[in-house]
Amino acid sequence: MENKSFFEDVKKETKTALLRVFQKVEEIGKISVLKIQMSNIRGQIRDNKTDIGEFVTSNIKEFSKFPEIIKIIDEISVHEKEILLKKEKIEKLQGKAKSEAKA
Repeated sequence: MENKSFFEDVKKETKTALLRVFQKVEEIGKISVLKIQMSNIRGQIRDNKTDIGEFVTSNIKEFSKFPEIIKIIDEISVHEKEILLKKEKIEKLQGKAKSEAKA
Protein backbone atom coordinates (compact mmCIF):
# COMPACT_ATOMS: atom_id res chain seq x y z
CA MET A 1 0.00 0.00 0.00
CA GLU A 2 2.79 2.40 0.84
CA ASN A 3 4.33 1.99 -2.62
CA LYS A 4 1.02 2.80 -4.28
CA SER A 5 0.67 5.97 -2.20
CA PHE A 6 4.26 6.92 -2.95
CA PHE A 7 3.77 6.47 -6.68
CA GLU A 8 0.49 8.41 -6.57
CA ASP A 9 2.31 11.27 -4.83
CA VAL A 10 5.11 11.17 -7.40
CA LYS A 11 2.55 11.11 -10.20
CA LYS A 12 0.69 14.06 -8.70
CA GLU A 13 3.90 16.08 -8.19
CA THR A 14 5.06 15.27 -11.71
CA LYS A 15 1.76 16.46 -13.17
CA THR A 16 1.97 19.66 -11.13
CA ALA A 17 5.56 20.28 -12.19
CA LEU A 18 4.77 19.61 -15.85
CA LEU A 19 1.78 21.93 -15.68
CA ARG A 20 4.02 24.70 -14.32
CA VAL A 21 6.58 24.03 -17.05
CA PHE A 22 3.94 24.15 -19.79
CA GLN A 23 2.49 27.35 -18.35
CA LYS A 24 5.95 28.93 -18.29
CA VAL A 25 6.66 27.81 -21.86
CA GLU A 26 3.33 29.26 -22.97
CA GLU A 27 4.10 32.53 -21.16
CA ILE A 28 7.55 32.75 -22.74
CA GLY A 29 6.05 32.01 -26.16
CA LYS A 30 3.44 34.75 -25.81
CA ILE A 31 6.07 37.23 -24.59
CA SER A 32 8.35 36.33 -27.51
CA VAL A 33 5.54 36.91 -30.01
CA LEU A 34 4.80 40.30 -28.45
CA LYS A 35 8.49 41.27 -28.54
CA ILE A 36 8.71 40.30 -32.22
CA GLN A 37 5.59 42.35 -32.95
CA MET A 38 7.10 45.32 -31.08
CA SER A 39 10.28 44.98 -33.12
CA ASN A 40 8.28 44.93 -36.35
CA ILE A 41 6.38 48.05 -35.28
CA ARG A 42 9.67 49.79 -34.47
CA GLY A 43 10.84 48.90 -37.97
CA GLN A 44 7.68 50.43 -39.43
CA ILE A 45 8.28 53.61 -37.40
CA ARG A 46 11.87 53.73 -38.68
CA ASP A 47 10.58 53.33 -42.25
CA ASN A 48 8.06 56.15 -41.70
CA LYS A 49 10.79 58.42 -40.37
CA THR A 50 12.93 57.57 -43.37
CA ASP A 51 10.04 58.47 -45.66
CA ILE A 52 9.67 61.80 -43.86
CA GLY A 53 13.38 62.47 -44.24
CA GLU A 54 13.33 61.64 -47.93
CA PHE A 55 10.33 63.92 -48.42
CA VAL A 56 12.07 66.78 -46.63
CA THR A 57 15.31 66.38 -48.56
CA SER A 58 13.39 66.13 -51.84
CA ASN A 59 11.53 69.35 -51.05
CA ILE A 60 14.37 71.28 -49.46
CA LYS A 61 13.20 74.66 -50.78
CA GLU A 62 10.03 74.38 -48.73
CA PHE A 63 11.99 73.51 -45.59
CA SER A 64 14.93 75.88 -46.02
CA LYS A 65 13.51 78.24 -43.40
CA PHE A 66 14.30 75.65 -40.73
CA PRO A 67 18.00 75.92 -39.78
CA GLU A 68 17.87 72.57 -37.97
CA ILE A 69 16.90 70.84 -41.20
CA ILE A 70 19.55 72.67 -43.22
CA LYS A 71 22.18 71.63 -40.67
CA ILE A 72 21.16 67.98 -40.93
CA ILE A 73 21.12 68.11 -44.72
CA ASP A 74 24.61 69.65 -44.68
CA GLU A 75 25.76 66.80 -42.43
CA ILE A 76 24.26 64.30 -44.87
CA SER A 77 26.19 65.96 -47.70
CA VAL A 78 29.43 65.64 -45.73
CA HIS A 79 28.72 61.95 -45.07
CA GLU A 80 27.90 61.35 -48.73
CA LYS A 81 31.25 62.91 -49.71
CA GLU A 82 33.00 60.66 -47.18
CA ILE A 83 31.33 57.64 -48.76
CA LEU A 84 32.45 58.72 -52.23
CA LEU A 85 36.04 59.13 -51.02
CA LYS A 86 35.97 55.68 -49.46
CA LYS A 87 34.54 54.18 -52.66
CA GLU A 88 37.37 55.80 -54.62
CA LYS A 89 39.90 54.33 -52.18
CA ILE A 90 38.32 50.89 -52.62
CA GLU A 91 38.48 51.22 -56.40
CA LYS A 92 42.15 52.25 -56.22
CA LEU A 93 42.96 49.35 -53.92
CA GLN A 94 41.10 46.91 -56.15
CA GLY A 95 42.84 48.32 -59.22
CA LYS A 96 46.20 48.04 -57.50
CA ALA A 97 45.45 44.46 -56.46
CA LYS A 98 44.46 43.55 -60.04
CA SER A 99 47.59 45.11 -61.52
CA GLU A 100 49.78 43.33 -58.97
CA ALA A 101 48.05 40.04 -59.74
CA LYS A 102 48.84 40.47 -63.45
CA ALA A 103 52.51 41.19 -62.76
